[in-house]
Amino acid sequence: MSLLKNESNTRVGLTFSLPPDFHAPVGGAQETVIDIQMINNPLQPIEIGSWRYASIVEGEWTFWFAHPYANIGIQYRVHIQLFHDNRPLLLRQHYSVIVNNTPHRETLHLSPLGHLYVSVQQPRDIPAEEAVTVCLHEAGQPEAELVRVTQDEHRATSFYLKYDPDKILPGKYYSLTSTDNKYNHTLSVSPGLVQLLPE
Repeated sequence: MSLLKNESNTRVGLTFSLPPDFHAPVGGAQETVIDIQMINNPLQPIEIGSWRYASIVEGEWTFWFAHPYANIGIQYRVHIQLFHDNRPLLLRQHYSVIVNNTPHRETLHLSPLGHLYVSVQQPRDIPAEEAVTVCLHEAGQPEAELVRVTQDEHRATSFYLKYDPDKILPGKYYSLTSTDNKYNHTLSVSPGLVQLLPE
């Protein structure tokens, strides 16, 4: 099954990307659900559409939807979920997409259970001795640490942080902190609060 739709000058293309080691469960009922809202006024979001597909795609795929606005910046909120036998396979996250001109293409990195896509500050050159440490912990309790990783690359970047879903409380919120190891400076990191296991 392909979610690839024909590109045109009035469409927005969203490339959904999953980690290389993600494999959809075989057999059973499969479903992909994509919901998109326009949220220029957060108090009155406008439903753009909801799409359902009776399958799950691994790796990367591109989904196109109509953008019927010209000469105006539009902010969309995108929610995507993969279901196997009615059980969610992705963390519940909303993605913000700002479109000023079409055609517009953007990649959204999805986080399956056990994987959290982390983005650490704007990329910049960092010497090896200033490697970045990222910690995943209970919200508001940095001492209740679940995972700690050090990025030894010469560039602070985005990556998938793996965690054990069996150690996660359903419905509980978790957060991230990041520091550089040389000066112990706090770095910007996303996402913010996130439920790592649905209720």
